[in-house]
Amino acid sequence: MKVKVIVLILATVVLCVSIFLVMLIWCSPKITISDTSALIDQPIEIIISNFSAHEHIRLEASCKDKNNNTWVSHAVFESDKDGIVNLARQAPLSGSYSGIEPMGLFWSMIPVDKKVSRFFLGHRAELVVILSVSAKNRPTVHKKIYRVLRSANIERKEIREHGVVGTFFYPKDMRKGPGVIVLYGSGGGIPETKVELLASHGYATLALGYFGVQGLPEKLERIPLEYFTNAIMWFKLQSQVDAQSVALVGTSRGGELVLILASQFPREVAAVVANVPSSIVYSAFSGPTVPAWTYHGGALPFMSTPTQQKAIKLAQEGKIAMHKGTKEDPFISAPAFVYDVVQYPKKVKAASIAVERIRCPLLILSGDADAMWPSTMYGDRIMERLQQKKSTIKRTHLHFADAGHAFEFPYIPSMSQLSYHTVGNFWLTLGGTAAGNAHASEQAWYATLAFLADTLQSSADGKDN
Repeated sequence: MKVKVIVLILATVVLCVSIFLVMLIWCSPKITISDTSALIDQPIEIIISNFSAHEHIRLEASCKDKNNNTWVSHAVFESDKDGIVNLARQAPLSGSYSGIEPMGLFWSMIPVDKKVSRFFLGHRAELVVILSVSAKNRPTVHKKIYRVLRSANIERKEIREHGVVGTFFYPKDMRKGPGVIVLYGSGGGIPETKVELLASHGYATLALGYFGVQGLPEKLERIPLEYFTNAIMWFKLQSQVDAQSVALVGTSRGGELVLILASQFPREVAAVVANVPSSIVYSAFSGPTVPAWTYHGGALPFMSTPTQQKAIKLAQEGKIAMHKGTKEDPFISAPAFVYDVVQYPKKVKAASIAVERIRCPLLILSGDADAMWPSTMYGDRIMERLQQKKSTIKRTHLHFADAGHAFEFPYIPSMSQLSYHTVGNFWLTLGGTAAGNAHASEQAWYATLAFLADTLQSSADGKDN
């Protein structure tokens, strides 16, 4: 009798546990992701299901930057009549972004630590994003999404040879393919993320350092153009690279630089992408009389970069707005650049880059809300000069509303960005809104990929003819 009772109790327990597990599975949200491991610049589709109609559902995404700071975003949705939330078709009721944004949870993340001002990826294999889904009276479900920075077939090689300092990426077994040299701006060093992403799209790429790296000048001053021509020659000699299909891609001071190089050495370049560039050769940031670039031992004609002291003086005179340069009231440098351009036309004329010498297709990308310097104004001036000089090259200037100085590739946190100027020891804003920078990053990146695919393929076709 006792055995029967025990068996009955066990059977009841098993039945109850089974029912509980079935109910738990039935009640648990289901997360469907089109690709849980994709290149960081690839959009993915996120669908949440297993809900009742018109139920409120909270989504949260989080990740860590290179300094282990946590970044988070969230959004509350109402499920449709079938109990489904599709981020590509529905806008959140509330959250860190608004409107229909399939990747809104990724770019709208903000730091938990309010002292953190910018998101830095750093060198890593992948960015891990944790997606959490919860609703009233339902268990919270989590899913990891891996955002890959470099395809598995990409080789990486540090270069410290023949005077060239950089990092070389290329698809395995590539021979005589299109090549891209990437030049960064006033931050120096050898940032690699954008370069390995380009390699993952089928290019042999070189992240070329030119200051702020051991063996190179400490500061962006008196950098000889011969260093770059030597690097271009080295790059073209690599077995992975088609010497007739090499593009230059530069950002900020690097954007200024690629325009200089393409105008000085037009036969060496098959395409140019200038991201938030200047149309003018500027001095080093370390001093208004110190040249940034030299050739044959002499300085290129340049215009003085506005100093913080000059900007303060202009603000005191009421010519531009005053800012303290603190994190709470960051410095905005663009108005000082605009003031100089307007006030000193002769200096501008002498220092303007001779873009009419460029013989290859040109893509210019700029932000209308660039607070570092007026990149859209510079882009317009480049286009005007090409028109005035009757240039016949294919050229495009894409400028983006509400975008600042820092947009390069999409789907990473893009909050309105601050930067600490280590030379001047002050805070400055790079401009734009989080949404504006995110949209510019997406559009500019895919425009860049399309431009490179078109122009470098055209170069290869022309070579065969």
